[in-house]
Amino acid sequence: MHAIVGRGAGKLVGAVEPSLLRDELLGEIFEASARRTPDRIAIIFGAERVTYAELDARADKVARALRARGVSAGDFVGLWMSRSLDLHVALLGILKAGAAYIPFDADAPPERIGECLADCAAKVLVVDDATRAKLDRELPADAVSCRDLIAVGTGAPPVDPRADGVTPASPAYAIYTSGSTGKPKGIVIAHSNICHYLRSSNLVYGMAADDVSFQGASVAFDLSLEEIFVPYLVGATLWVASAQVLGEVEALPALMAQAGITVLDTVPTLLAMLPQDIPSLRIIILGGEACPPAVRQRWCRPGRKVFNSYGPTEATVVATVDEVTPDEAVTIGVPIPNYTCYVVDEEMRIVGPGTEGELLIGGPGVAAGYLGRPELTAEKFIANPFGGDGSDPVLYRSGDAVSISEKGKILFHGRIDDQVKLRGFRLELGEIEARLCDLPGISQATVVLRRDDGIDRLVAFVVPDAGSTFDRGAVRAALKETLPPYMVPSHFEEMASLPRLTSGKADRKALKAAPLTLVASAEEQEEPQSTTEAALLAAAKPLFPGQSVGFEADFFADLGGHSLLAATFLAGVRANPDLPSITLEDVYSLRTLRAIAARLDERRQANAGKPARDLSFAPPPLRRRLLCGLAQLACMPVLLLALTGPWLTIYVIYELITSDGVIELREVLMMMGIYALVVLR
Repeated sequence: MHAIVGRGAGKLVGAVEPSLLRDELLGEIFEASARRTPDRIAIIFGAERVTYAELDARADKVARALRARGVSAGDFVGLWMSRSLDLHVALLGILKAGAAYIPFDADAPPERIGECLADCAAKVLVVDDATRAKLDRELPADAVSCRDLIAVGTGAPPVDPRADGVTPASPAYAIYTSGSTGKPKGIVIAHSNICHYLRSSNLVYGMAADDVSFQGASVAFDLSLEEIFVPYLVGATLWVASAQVLGEVEALPALMAQAGITVLDTVPTLLAMLPQDIPSLRIIILGGEACPPAVRQRWCRPGRKVFNSYGPTEATVVATVDEVTPDEAVTIGVPIPNYTCYVVDEEMRIVGPGTEGELLIGGPGVAAGYLGRPELTAEKFIANPFGGDGSDPVLYRSGDAVSISEKGKILFHGRIDDQVKLRGFRLELGEIEARLCDLPGISQATVVLRRDDGIDRLVAFVVPDAGSTFDRGAVRAALKETLPPYMVPSHFEEMASLPRLTSGKADRKALKAAPLTLVASAEEQEEPQSTTEAALLAAAKPLFPGQSVGFEADFFADLGGHSLLAATFLAGVRANPDLPSITLEDVYSLRTLRAIAARLDERRQANAGKPARDLSFAPPPLRRRLLCGLAQLACMPVLLLALTGPWLTIYVIYELITSDGVIELREVLMMMGIYALVVLR
């Protein structure tokens, strides 16, 4: 684990490494590896393999085409594509054009994308066929296919961002997170922020050129920067998982082992879903949400390093890291090199070890602020009140409650505001509440993150207007029009009034513990019409606690399912040996339990006439087993000679030299026997 050079009351200082601060751009980090190892495989996606040189050339075409469409240095360009090789080509192409990319999840609704594009005045949105098909409205930026950009971006020399004024202080990307006012806020990260972070973090992680790194995070999640660009920094290979691969959780370990994956950078939720170990892994990096203690026993192995990372987007991906070991409690560790952490009370006074306070973060990764939000920037990014050597002029107020342990590590205690993280995505509960209250017929709404039956999910507590009827389906559908899927509550609880604190605020603690009523009572749970439907219902019920599961209900739109729940449902169905095979594509395309059951019954009927595969084992006859044993016995002297030969040669030579050339056969046999026993043991 990396060292810290300073520790005081409520303050931790990471190792000081001036060499990590360089005059470089994010795109130049990739280009340096492309020049150094042009023929090394940069990305593997399915059957596609591209070298660093090939990827560099394709990205250059995108950069030239973007410039031809009027994109200038320092502009923002939207990136809305499904998981593919072209997604990575487009991302690099935007950076090479001197622009900053604005990533969106492939499932993000067009209305929200339009809000973000308008906020940053983006001129272009790079899409693919899958995302273009989802466009149901006019956007403030021109939507253009990555394939079209590659096709037209030929002939001209490569773009030189430096010549057009791009510097390390220029924006490299911006991540939009939810805002408490109902409007998403853009966090702008400069080239200097992210380039320093990549070098600082890898001083801890230790990735190398011969690593194969799994890439599974959405580019809208800033963990993807670590997944993608640390391997680029060292010239390693990215193994990019398709959406289908990510959904087949049961098959992932074998697939990753076959691909020789050595680095896995993911959220603890996905790691916990993997059914078995992956022997090829030598580095596991966890982040995006709290790390459960069970990780220690299940994933720590000799020769493997497991890290638990923590960091807000405003401090560039990660600010602190802890190495997880089998015999130590999981913490969020200590600052990475060149970072500083302070723990303060409400009066901004540093508190002592063991005392809970707010975490403030300083260092080269701290962003300049929020795009077009000067008031919020002034509130969250403050001048360092503790002086120091000037290396941390600005501190970011994380809003996280932490304390420093006796061993000098940071313990995470939760949020001091309404911000939460779910499946790696950071979101403001206030934004969801604001969207709910904007809908007709809703008087009040409070949203909390609950853990029911082992599943983290958002639950909305809603007070309808007097005389109004609360329609859960209509509310869910309305929210899906404006919010990404991970921000739509899984359960809506209708209430006559919300519990309140003496301050008048909603009592979130009480709501987290409040019993939930079923949308329909247990007696009203629809009965299955077949044994197949009954088996599917048994697999689905644990995923949706506190609600009935309709056989005609859409798994995603009506029940509140998402990709991880779909994968868990898939595993539950496959655990039933009486059911035919099912794929994630079946869940996404058929969407209801009744339709899935009908498809499975069709497969069972189609396979009814085919003979079952005979997996029985008939033991060989006794005579054959005796002959096999005799053959093995006859080979034993040869095997013993092969095992003892190298060592025995040294012994014989030694005896010839020291015993007048006379060696007794019994001595040789005795030594052969001793050595054979040691080897066979």
